[in-house]
Amino acid sequence: MLSRVVFTSVTILLHLISAAADQSQSPLHDDPLRVPQSKTHRVAIIGAGPGGSSASFYLNQFSQSLDLDVDLDITVFDANPRIGGRTTTVNALDDPRYPTELGASIFVKVNHILYNATRDFGLAPSGKIYEATPESQYELGIWDGNQFVFKTASDDDDDDDTRSSWRGWWDIAKLLWKYGLSPIRTQRATKAAVGAFLQVYEEPLFPFRSLQEAVDRTALDAYTGVSGREVLQETHVSELFSREIIQASTRVNYASNLGGIHGLETLVCMAIEGAMAVDGGNWQIFDEMVKRSASRVLLNTTVTDVTQDPGKKSYRLQTNDPDLDAHFNADAYDTVILAAPYQFANISFTPPLVDPPSKIPYVSLYVTLLTSPHQLSPAYFGLQSQADVPSSILTTLPEYLNDELSSRRGVDAVGPPGFWSISTLRVLHPDIDGLSFSGPISSNSNSNSTNSGRRPTETDTESDTNSKTDSETQYLYKIFSPAPLTGTFVSWILGFPHAPTSKEDPVSTLPKEDITWLYEKHWHSYPYETPRRTFDNFTLHTMSSLMNGPEPEAEGENLFYLSSMESFISTMETSALSGMNVAKLIIDQLQLQQRQPQT
Repeated sequence: MLSRVVFTSVTILLHLISAAADQSQSPLHDDPLRVPQSKTHRVAIIGAGPGGSSASFYLNQFSQSLDLDVDLDITVFDANPRIGGRTTTVNALDDPRYPTELGASIFVKVNHILYNATRDFGLAPSGKIYEATPESQYELGIWDGNQFVFKTASDDDDDDDTRSSWRGWWDIAKLLWKYGLSPIRTQRATKAAVGAFLQVYEEPLFPFRSLQEAVDRTALDAYTGVSGREVLQETHVSELFSREIIQASTRVNYASNLGGIHGLETLVCMAIEGAMAVDGGNWQIFDEMVKRSASRVLLNTTVTDVTQDPGKKSYRLQTNDPDLDAHFNADAYDTVILAAPYQFANISFTPPLVDPPSKIPYVSLYVTLLTSPHQLSPAYFGLQSQADVPSSILTTLPEYLNDELSSRRGVDAVGPPGFWSISTLRVLHPDIDGLSFSGPISSNSNSNSTNSGRRPTETDTESDTNSKTDSETQYLYKIFSPAPLTGTFVSWILGFPHAPTSKEDPVSTLPKEDITWLYEKHWHSYPYETPRRTFDNFTLHTMSSLMNGPEPEAEGENLFYLSSMESFISTMETSALSGMNVAKLIIDQLQLQQRQPQT
């Protein structure tokens, strides 16, 4: 339930306009019967992730709520063949019955934009985000590389509310018995931090031209300016609860220990009430936003240059496709929104930017999705029974390494566990799960599999190894790690023999009867949310705009940047909030210009 990392296929709505390139360019709202308003304001949005999609949607929403004498013409560009950015799904077993989140997995009840959009768009919530295996009596465990420091019981699927409630209360009792008042103090601190953050959605703070102003006025710098470890110490949360429970959450969500992540993001990780996802993929939220607002979306299209017209506040865009430029970009854009991290966008600005967004370090996250007939090995985790192995495993540091590794990054921070998390997403039965299936299912029942990893010993018994698994049963796993997994590691955790044939030992070399399907992805998933008190603005300035006066904002700024939000909080919701905020700034600016007398 704790995982909500930050990551689609999309139906192209109309037709290809250029047969020369394999590109998807879709006019969305080009209605020949629509009567144009007196003026057209052209907006280019570079990036169709949560921020860019939200900016498009709320530009349309806010403009419709006002009597503006302006017709918005919105073009959304993205280098990918899909909408959604880091929210994307792939089909496990190459079967469309099993769409699986590769990026951002869940959102929660306090994520007002996503929660409301899911409801308003009529998108179905997913029934289960994770699934406990029938054999395991534990849904979740926290592993420090040597032992499980905490486990939560699985809910039965027998509709026995009394039994389920009893297990829930037993987990709460275990928390309070072991950690005292720390869980309650954490809940209170989380509620206070989230309450301060929610002020930015409403007047008088919203919309905020400066993220710095919003942080200062809500006093959130008290959380962002110090590490999670320090915030928890100030609120009298015990070191034991911080390390064993909260650090497991910051590791699975942001690949960071408590010494290397700021206090606000730490507490956000604990705001898990109402966790949900969209059935079929969260990308559908952003796909709907673009469908309902943009005039056209140009996918597989990389914007390479943004050039400001001399003496004007309008911009010419150039992409990797000259034919597309001739068709769509012949006219200048009145407003440009960069909805992708500046350091990865590789866009040239002419004139150059004054004080461009600072380069910040991003997490290098490896996501491995795989299916296998094998369950997680009891022997690897030093357990005697399959029932004792949690279906999903978060990790933390052992006490003796916590101080040393707390502020480190990547492979230097992961410690003895070697991975951030392993989740059992689903138990698959392709033969009976509904539609016809043609995926690569093993016919090997593997009834006598033996462990070859580092934990099994000569005293292992039959209960230490995987029991016979019917060929129709497959377990879908999702593993977060700071480096690529090896075949040896996967064979260890799933308990089957493996003899590496190369030094690299990639997972892809494992036999199909053991790993029936594999998908590996390397993300620059989110920034390292290190403690900081200063943040970039939502506006970008060129040398030309700076020469117009000391405060170019006073005359209206037309170049905006969304990823300044990333170092503050990096989630689907806050990216969408950034887009909504900039959309309101633009519409308010247009309204102000409309009220000014024409000269």
